[in-house]
Amino acid sequence: MLSFSKVRLAVAAAAVVITCAAAGARAETAPDPAAGITRTMLQRYAIPGSDQEMRMDLIVFPPGAASPLHHHPVAGLNYILEGTAESAYGDEQPRLYHAGESLQDRATVPHTLFRNADQHAVLRFLIFYTVKVGQPYLVVP
Repeated sequence: MLSFSKVRLAVAAAAVVITCAAAGARAETAPDPAAGITRTMLQRYAIPGSDQEMRMDLIVFPPGAASPLHHHPVAGLNYILEGTAESAYGDEQPRLYHAGESLQDRATVPHTLFRNADQHAVLRFLIFYTVKVGQPYLVVP
């Protein structure tokens, strides 16, 4: 059962998604557009006095879709809005993450598995991260 604070956070996250979408957020394709995976940049903030920027993206995976093997150049925070994700890094065992839960992307460690674990429902999640301006967040070998 979701706690009140997780429900509040999910409602706030959904409000951000709706607000940013209404403001004309830019849709970008993820590494495998054939699988129907989409990435929408909701927010971008240049950090004054640096070559870094903070970003917030909404990622949508159709039922059963999976990312190819990849890594992230920096750490990131993920919040599952809807659905169930399955994720693993390096040689660790896969773990499931459900709506209202979060996971952390690890910098430079191979992301050996990331997929929508449900064959019938969509997976939607937010990613928050900081990178150098123009640097990608996901690198496919």
